[in-house]
Amino acid sequence: MKKQNLERPRILIADDEENYRNLLTLILDNQGWKVSQASNGKEAIEKVLSLQPDLLILDYRMPGLTGAQVYRYLQLNGINLPVVLVSSEFELQKLASSLGIVHFLNKPFDIQDLLTMIQSAYDNFLIKQ
Repeated sequence: MKKQNLERPRILIADDEENYRNLLTLILDNQGWKVSQASNGKEAIEKVLSLQPDLLILDYRMPGLTGAQVYRYLQLNGINLPVVLVSSEFELQKLASSLGIVHFLNKPFDIQDLLTMIQSAYDNFLIKQ
């Protein structure tokens, strides 16, 4: 991961699978990210508002609010941040496209593919700023 400044970029992992969140936390922390976690959609919104992460990994299927509902809430409230949508949904590409999300991966995925996707989403967002 490229360091943009002295502060580590912040990433929020929003997924209801605890083992998945913990594994990604270890990997992303090693890659230079400051990692936070949310276990459901409501908590994801709360943490985006309070922590202001630089990137959000967002699972589509979560209890309460789905990833789509979280994303729509953020968009309607003018919260613009790069999002990587992850899910085991059969038609994830169609779902991501309908939401306007460019970066997405089907579960299960290769960790290197996720790291590449995260870096691409982060870099593209920085270019547009």
